[in-house]
Amino acid sequence: MNVREFAGYDVIRPLGGGGMTRLLLALDAHHRHVVIRYLLEEFAPRWRYRRQFFRGAKVIQNLNHPHVVRLIKTGYHGRIPYMVLEYIEAKTLRDLLLAKDRLLTDNTLSFMRQLAALLSYIHSAGYLHLDFKPENLLVRQDGVIFVIDFDLARPIHCPWWWHRRMRELPGTPAYMAPEVLQCHMVDVRSDIYSLGMVFYEMLTFHKPYESNRIEQELAAQANPAIPPTKPRQYNAQIAPALEQVVLKCLAKRPEDRYSSISLVIRDMEAIL
Repeated sequence: MNVREFAGYDVIRPLGGGGMTRLLLALDAHHRHVVIRYLLEEFAPRWRYRRQFFRGAKVIQNLNHPHVVRLIKTGYHGRIPYMVLEYIEAKTLRDLLLAKDRLLTDNTLSFMRQLAALLSYIHSAGYLHLDFKPENLLVRQDGVIFVIDFDLARPIHCPWWWHRRMRELPGTPAYMAPEVLQCHMVDVRSDIYSLGMVFYEMLTFHKPYESNRIEQELAAQANPAIPPTKPRQYNAQIAPALEQVVLKCLAKRPEDRYSSISLVIRDMEAIL
């Protein structure tokens, strides 16, 4: 979308985006920077996508944490749903991973603590994030992390019939737990799996299941007979106890994972 004005805001430039949405950097009436996130025109006519988009905005509104991006307003620009968010001058964790940025390599353990604390807060507020991945994590230059994009978030205690719609989730399969890929019941352990995937990538700059074909990678991820590559095979400097924390987060069966983020934090504190 190449526009100079959007819903009364002065557009400075596009910021990218992914999936069904795009981002614009803009100025409000007081000349403050904001981010406009909008649903792409091809998805806007469908009620299911509009509901998901605004439900994500409602979750952000219900959360009250300094490191959860703040919602300013929602609305329609013509027929296009949008939300206005605070602007945080930061890079995504994905940017740092691709560049092997020193901001990441010098602060990996601090970042792991922050991510576990953020996910703990989200769960304590009664939500599953269900799209916890490097693209949805902003890292400011001072090393502070913010979590964004709650479009897939759901209350922890969902109605039983909601789980039958898991196959409709447009999330990123590489960070989804096996039970999510297989459209089974989800709970906090599904988010813990995603956290483990992020931990693994931060520590090794690899994924636990790598293949030239995404189909093979996902099949390995879901197959209980195929274990993840141990992190220390990529990075021998990882403490064995920390490797065990990551691998427990990544257990194929939910019952073999940590049952809560507080237990992840407990074991991390004992090591770090």
